[in-house]
Amino acid sequence: MKGDRQLQQDVTEALIWDPAVHGNEIGVQVQDGVVTLTGHLGTFAEKYSAEAAVRRIPGVRALAVELDVHLPDDARRTDADIARAAANVLSWDATVPADRIRILVEHGVVTLSGDVDWYYQRTAAEHAVAGLFGVVGVTNALAIRPRADKQDVAARIQAAIARQAASDADQVTVTVRDGAVTLTGTLRTLAEREAAFEAAWSAPGVSAVVNQIEVRPG
Repeated sequence: MKGDRQLQQDVTEALIWDPAVHGNEIGVQVQDGVVTLTGHLGTFAEKYSAEAAVRRIPGVRALAVELDVHLPDDARRTDADIARAAANVLSWDATVPADRIRILVEHGVVTLSGDVDWYYQRTAAEHAVAGLFGVVGVTNALAIRPRADKQDVAARIQAAIARQAASDADQVTVTVRDGAVTLTGTLRTLAEREAAFEAAWSAPGVSAVVNQIEVRPG
C-alpha cells in the first residue's frame, strides 16, 4: 500500500508535468490516502484539469478540491458574453443536443439544465463550457432522459467494469431499478472506482448512478 508521503510526491509530480496545469501554484496535502488540493488558479479549465490528473493516480482514495479561480482583469467577461459563448460552443458540438440545453450565467458561473440522452453528452456539454474565457465555475444540472429499459443493463455494466477494472470486477455488485444504478463493493484504486462509475453511465437507459464502492488499496 502506498504511503501518504509517496502519494503526495506522485500527485505533485503529476500536476507539475501536466501541461494544462500550473502545478507549482497548487498545494498538495495527503492524509490516509485522501488528497486535498489548495491554491488559486487563473482559469476554471485549469482547475478541471488538475482534478482529472489526480483522479488518474493509483492510491488516491478520495479527493478534496479547495482550489479558487481568480481571473486576471484581462480575462474577465460579462455574464452576457459568457452566455453567448456557451450557446455558440454547444451549438457547434455535434455530440450534444444544444436545443435541449438551457444556459444560465451568474457571476461567471455557468449552470446547464435541461436533458440529454446519454451521460457522455452530459459530460461533453460540461467540458465544452468549462474551457471558455471568463468562466469561474460550472454547475451541471443536465438530466439523463431515460431510454427504454433493457433486461441486460446490469450484465452490460458488469462486463464493462470487468474490462476497465479487471482485477477486482468480481468485488462489485450492480443493481438497477427504474433506470437508477447502484454500485456497491470494493476496488483497489480511485481510478478503478471512477472507471466503474463511467461504465455504469455508459449503459443504455441509465438515468442515475449511486456509487457506493469503497476504495481499499491492496
